[in-house]
Amino acid sequence: MHYGEPADPVQGRASVPADSVQGRASVGRAGVPVPPPLGEPATGRASVRGAAPPPVRASARVAGQPEQAPPDEIPPEPGRSRPAPSARAKRRRRRNILIASIAAFIMVTGLGLVAGTYYFDQVGLPEDLTLEQSTSIYYADGPLMARIGSKNRTLVAFEDIPLHVQHAVVAAEDNSFYTNDGVDYWGVARAAWNNVTGGDRQGASTISQQYARKWAELEGVTYARKVREAVIALKLNQSYSKNQIMTMYLNIIYFGRGAHGIQAASLAYFNKPVKDLTVAEGMILAGVIKNPSGDNEKGSPADPTVDPVKAEARFDYIRKQMVALKFATEAEAAEQLVMPKTVITQAQNRANNLTANTALDKPEGLVVHHVLQEVAELTDPKTGKLLYKDVDPQGKENFDKIRNGGLKIISTVDSRIQQVAVQEASASSKESNMYGKKPNLQAALVAVEPGTGGVKAYYGGDNGSGNDYAGYYVDPVLGDGDPSCCGGHPPGSTFKVYTLATALIDGYTINSYWNGMPQDFPGRTAALKNQVKNATEGTDPICKSGVGTWCTLEEITVKSLNIPFYKIALDETPAKVIDTARAAGITSMWATVKDQPLPQRQDLTKLSGKDVAEHFGPEVGFGQYPITVLDHAGGMATFAARGMAAKTHFLKEVWEKEQKVFGEVINPKRIPGFTEQMADDLTAVLRGVPEHYRLKAEHGYQLAGKTGTWQLGNTTSAGNAHAWMGGYVPSDRSKNSPGLAAAVWVGNKGNEVAIKMNNGDNIIGGALPGPIWRDFLDGALTKVKMPKVSFLPSKGVGSKDVGSGISPSAGTPPENPPPGQNPSPGQTQPSTSPSPKTSPSPKPSPSKRT
Repeated sequence: MHYGEPADPVQGRASVPADSVQGRASVGRAGVPVPPPLGEPATGRASVRGAAPPPVRASARVAGQPEQAPPDEIPPEPGRSRPAPSARAKRRRRRNILIASIAAFIMVTGLGLVAGTYYFDQVGLPEDLTLEQSTSIYYADGPLMARIGSKNRTLVAFEDIPLHVQHAVVAAEDNSFYTNDGVDYWGVARAAWNNVTGGDRQGASTISQQYARKWAELEGVTYARKVREAVIALKLNQSYSKNQIMTMYLNIIYFGRGAHGIQAASLAYFNKPVKDLTVAEGMILAGVIKNPSGDNEKGSPADPTVDPVKAEARFDYIRKQMVALKFATEAEAAEQLVMPKTVITQAQNRANNLTANTALDKPEGLVVHHVLQEVAELTDPKTGKLLYKDVDPQGKENFDKIRNGGLKIISTVDSRIQQVAVQEASASSKESNMYGKKPNLQAALVAVEPGTGGVKAYYGGDNGSGNDYAGYYVDPVLGDGDPSCCGGHPPGSTFKVYTLATALIDGYTINSYWNGMPQDFPGRTAALKNQVKNATEGTDPICKSGVGTWCTLEEITVKSLNIPFYKIALDETPAKVIDTARAAGITSMWATVKDQPLPQRQDLTKLSGKDVAEHFGPEVGFGQYPITVLDHAGGMATFAARGMAAKTHFLKEVWEKEQKVFGEVINPKRIPGFTEQMADDLTAVLRGVPEHYRLKAEHGYQLAGKTGTWQLGNTTSAGNAHAWMGGYVPSDRSKNSPGLAAAVWVGNKGNEVAIKMNNGDNIIGGALPGPIWRDFLDGALTKVKMPKVSFLPSKGVGSKDVGSGISPSAGTPPENPPPGQNPSPGQTQPSTSPSPKTSPSPKPSPSKRT
């Protein structure tokens, strides 16, 4: 089994080849399938449209019993011949006349509401019936994540309803279902007579009449309803097969416990899909149809968990009917038609529903929002229009076709990996490094699969209805369509991976030399008191050369020196660094824009580095500008895949009516100019960072990553406001080990204050985010039994050996450009503005990071 694929298929999912959007079978509230009419046209003026599965032989039956003929093929009783077509036509006409006569009698008595309404030839069939269904979101490995929608209903096809369940319903509700023409004539007459005489208005209804009542949305127990439903029921039987009527009926009828339709009922009473019901379990469900809620609304008396005595009596009645109708022999009834030992209680059913329906109040609720955004963005490949957008009568756009359309949505998130993510990142988890920390602290964690871009875990907060600290979404299905809050944070030195990649693309080797000492740059000088400084403010770096002016590219990355990365961004231009990050998977960056009071999100899915360069200075080289944890995890996954960027996404599949209408499209693209050999060199550098912070996976997985912090205030003495760790493990699909990349952020829930450990120490990337990141990767990979593989060795590519470095053996170092010198053509003037920020603090971050 490939990692990330479900261990078992989602229940009820058809086996359809995976492909991209191919249009869809039908969109919106899924409708009860309206099949093509039979050979004879329906009497009346209605036209019938649509399609449904043709009658097929059901394979399920009572064990040991000869297979029953399908309902439409039941032979006539022994000794009787099937009436000739002309005879059947005459009988049908007589019945039509009877219905019309009853209607005429009622109207003659002066009790008709609208003259002619009930005449047979004036009552047409509804063309279609749309039913609200719940939409379900699943994890990639199978379990249900959440359920949304106003109705607990899932439509099923005829072939998924066992024949013995259908027989139980016939035995309970309509003994002559397979032979009648849909109408209980005596019931219609009795209802009409009792209405005149003041007698009991309740009258027996056939399955066809019950379905007709629901279909026509008729209310009130009156003769008018009885006559009209009889007319519609008669026409239903002339236009549709018994198989089709049974399927439509079982999908619409209410079974109590909030369950609409046989599939929801099967889960509500037995926690299993209808296709797995035994005959005895089917008899229980058939028994509750007559009175699904009970007289006191506490549950059906035919429910063994509500009234065992009445339930046993109802079950015994259905058992006798099953024998009388020859659906089971006496011996089979005694052996198999026995009251089930286990029927889940209403409390258990509520608990099961609570797990799915309250997911929005848990961390997984944020996953649901991201998934629904992607579903809402799906378009028809032929027209380019959004598949699920609709407009209500008032002209307001909505996506109710997703909410109430009965979709089966499969996400990319793995339930096992998600569990570890919440365990390691949530402060409410005793296993987390966050547990017991100061109450102002908040963590976020995202994991992405290299090569596919599928999000495997997502933690942006404990409440799916609250702030999302890990990403950015616009959910028009459950939300109001406004952007989510609080997902952008200055990444600090973790962003240097993209600056490093830009230097490699330009030909610098990882052993090229750079000056890590404080120095002046255009617009950033000691005289102006805004000189670029390193994290170790006031301390000169010492590299292997013995001095801080001659440090390799590898050293300045591991030591996280800001000054050389500012120089790289200045020389390469911020636009090129942004383009590298954009190609790796960064889709959003926030920047201060002139005349705008708040930082503005720059949409890098539509804008290039050149398009947005005016808003960014060389500070981009060491992570001044906010990005999301989600994007950063995707970028790290790109480097794990040796430079191949796959779009980060949450949506794996969408199913409608057992047909797959969307399958994820994986189309990785290489970062322009960034080769596999460069990726191996970059990884070799990043392997040194976890080693530097003594972050070692307990179960032996190799790690590569980068730490980062962003300080609070104008000096490091104020402490830090943001701390990060991002990176990955090796990826080798030839050994069934796709690997995993993850990014972790720790910051403030609200206004920015210094983030501190309980002992008062400043939180840095390697201190708290680092252990969370390490423990998550080790725990997740161990849980899914990811095979251990190794990183490839460094390739030593590149031709440029010296950047800004000054050799200790050299003479007088060259002078830096004089303060205030204009940048070279195409160069953006270095920014001296505060770092833009998107978390809920009224004050922006300062322009330094540590």
